[in-house]
Order: sequence, then C-alpha cells, then structure tokens
Amino acid sequence: MNHEFPGQRKPLPGRNPKRTNLFMKYLKKRTGRFHNERGAVEVVEAAFVFPVVLFVVILLIFLGNFFYQQAKMDAIAVRGAQYLATAYTNPLLMEESIPTDSTQVNVKPYRYLFGDAEVEEAAKEYIEGLIKTAGTGFFSGMEPKGSVKTCKINNYIVYQTAEVKLEYSIELLPLRFFDIPALLRTSNATVTAATDAAEFIRNVDMLMDYREEYGLTQKIKDFVGKFTGK
Repeated sequence: MNHEFPGQRKPLPGRNPKRTNLFMKYLKKRTGRFHNERGAVEVVEAAFVFPVVLFVVILLIFLGNFFYQQAKMDAIAVRGAQYLATAYTNPLLMEESIPTDSTQVNVKPYRYLFGDAEVEEAAKEYIEGLIKTAGTGFFSGMEPKGSVKTCKINNYIVYQTAEVKLEYSIELLPLRFFDIPALLRTSNATVTAATDAAEFIRNVDMLMDYREEYGLTQKIKDFVGKFTGK
C-alpha cells in the first residue's frame, strides 16, 4: 500500500530513482573536482602575476622619486643661473661686508668686455653646495651624483646671459635585480638674462651726450650724404 503525502513529487514514469541518484552523485563529484582544479589554476596564476605586478608598482614609485630628484636639480640650475646673473650685474654682492669707503668698492667697470672669472667660480661653488644638500628624496641611495658642466656668462656686446648646465646621474635601485644598469644619466640647463639695465641706460645717456657735444648727428648725416648724393 502506497502512502502519498501532500507536496511529494511522484517519480516520472520510465525512470529509475536509483539511477537518477547515482547520476546526481557523479555530477556533484565532477563539479567539485572542477572547482578544486579551478582554484589550483588561480593559485598558479597568482604565483606568476603577483610578483610582476608588485615589481611594476615598486618601479613606478622609484620612478616618481627619480622625477622628483630631477625637478630639484632643475630648480638648483635655475637658482644658480639667477645667482650668477645677479652677482655679475652687481659686484657688491660678492663683498663679505658692506664697504664704508667708496675707495674700497670694486665695481669692476670692464667686466662687460672681459668677463668676470671670479664671479663664475663663486657661482659654481654655490651650485655645488646646493647639489650636496639635495638629499635622496623618499628613498636612500638616490642622491644626484654629478657636477657643474657649464657655469659662464655669454657676452653678446649688447646684452649678456648667464648659462648653467648640470650633468648628473641617479641610481634606480630596482633595476639591480635584473642586471640592468641602474644609473640613469640626465642633465639640466638654464639660461637667463644678465643685462644690467642701469648700466645700459647710462651707456645710452653717454652716447646721447657725445652726440650733442660733438655734433655727431650732423656729421653722420653729411657722411651718409656723400654716398647717397643728398
């Protein structure tokens, strides 16, 4: 006598319940094995990918510090050029103390013709001192190592410029693990005006005084008129 309960599902005609149970057990077993194999594959993939991703992230952080150090060296080049231009146009800045007697003032009146090696050497020492205090940034061992390649005044008669060029190298430490040269060589160059505006105005005034005193304007016109027939 078969007893049926409410909600109980009747077996489909033509199907053996025992075979159905065996198939479901086999399917669950295969599915579980598939999940286990999938988890093992993910572990193997992570073992290969994670170190690469970690290295790339670390390398990017070190590259950021490299560009930070490069920006600091660029600022040092700008400061050095400004110091050179200011000291060249105002020799009093080179004095250790303020002169109390006008006879003690060395204004170097011919510096615009023959240059001023003393100022260039002082500016070079100033820049080298700034490089030594540049530091390593966020990581030790990444301090800039180099020297001042150029520190000079370019004299173009009518105007002058101060030129500073730095050549240095910074070590990128993560590259050591791959036997890649870790020293990255780079340079920074800055050119700024070194013209003394007050000196230029005085020279123009002097030429105008000579013109008025010696009648240079009329003499120039007469000289030109001889060739033009006017």
